[in-house]
Amino acid sequence: MFLRLRLKLTLINASIIFFLFLLIIIGIYCFSKMDMTRNTEERSLRLMADITSGKITDLPLPLTPQSDFSSIPEPDYFFVETGPDGNIIFKSTHQPFPSAKLAAITEKALQSNNISGTLALETTNVFYRKAVLPSGAVTVILFKDFSPETNMLRTLLTSIMLVGLIGSLLSFGASFIMAHRAMIPIKNAWQQQKEFLADASHELRTPLAVIQTNLDVVLGNSDELVSDQHKWLYNIREESISMAKLVDSLLFLARADSHQQMLLHQPFSLTTALEQAVAPFEAVAAAKGISLALSAAEQVTAYGDESRIKQVITILVDNAIKHTSSGGNLTITLSQTASAAVFTVADSGEGIGAEHIDKIFDRFYQVDKARATGGTGLGLAIAKWIIEGHNGAIIVASTPEVGTMFTVKLPKKE
Repeated sequence: MFLRLRLKLTLINASIIFFLFLLIIIGIYCFSKMDMTRNTEERSLRLMADITSGKITDLPLPLTPQSDFSSIPEPDYFFVETGPDGNIIFKSTHQPFPSAKLAAITEKALQSNNISGTLALETTNVFYRKAVLPSGAVTVILFKDFSPETNMLRTLLTSIMLVGLIGSLLSFGASFIMAHRAMIPIKNAWQQQKEFLADASHELRTPLAVIQTNLDVVLGNSDELVSDQHKWLYNIREESISMAKLVDSLLFLARADSHQQMLLHQPFSLTTALEQAVAPFEAVAAAKGISLALSAAEQVTAYGDESRIKQVITILVDNAIKHTSSGGNLTITLSQTASAAVFTVADSGEGIGAEHIDKIFDRFYQVDKARATGGTGLGLAIAKWIIEGHNGAIIVASTPEVGTMFTVKLPKKE
């Protein structure tokens, strides 16, 4: 699928470039031909005026020390004079064609109703302009052989086409490489989507299986009282809560991916938000035998979505408690600099290996493959999205068997 898409993108891009090359080639050729015709028209008008006035009696003009070289016509101009019967009675010194060919183009020019134009004779294109002398008995026909210009245009066209062909081949190769690079984020997104669906299906399947199993037990003991089946009903309740949290997290990330998850931006007390978010965990930490210490500077004001920042604090503190054994320490600090508000969540838990540091913010990624902590692997992904949505940064430093510290920096409003 991706190879076909890559080839399709390559062909589309290469076709566009080839079409542009073609337009350039046609444009250059047409412009050169029009410019050649225009110059010939202007030059022939001046020459014909000089011939009919008697100023020029032959071509080419004889060169003298007083010659105006700017007015000397090109050597491929020549003219003839014809009598009333159409016979040639005079021809200029410069004549590039033999008599038979000269008579043929002269006859064609006389038969034409146009004063000027282009005649095709065998492989030769010849420009002509005709005028009648004041006596009325003689017609002058000025010719210009287009062979040099035609050869020049052919050479130019050949050169441009050769350059265009080489450019098209190079553009195809470049397009193929660019298409490969363009496909990388698409492949990554596709792979992430597949993994996301697979992990989401797995995470949803587990609580559903537990709920179904416990319901089967309850239904199998239909003669017992509700109080006798408290254990199974409690399991169903806990798994329902877990599944509801998972669904909420999935919806949050889905809205974030589609840019529908909006963040409010307004000033709030980060000190108060931190204290309120940490307070519910004091009892949890005490029950597990973990020492929880909060050190917050007074009146640290942040700018952003207070509820989402509280959510980040909750995620970090909850993870720290889950991964810290009884007797451990959990320290939360809040400070500020001239440009940012900074809070840290540091624990003395099991720590994170260096090979996992770059992956812990990925969705569904868990260091504990057995998932003994009961998490879904979405918390840190949500936290990172929220902090980056505030133009902030979340940094982790950890040493196995020593502890982990998350540092969150929120820039102050400019």
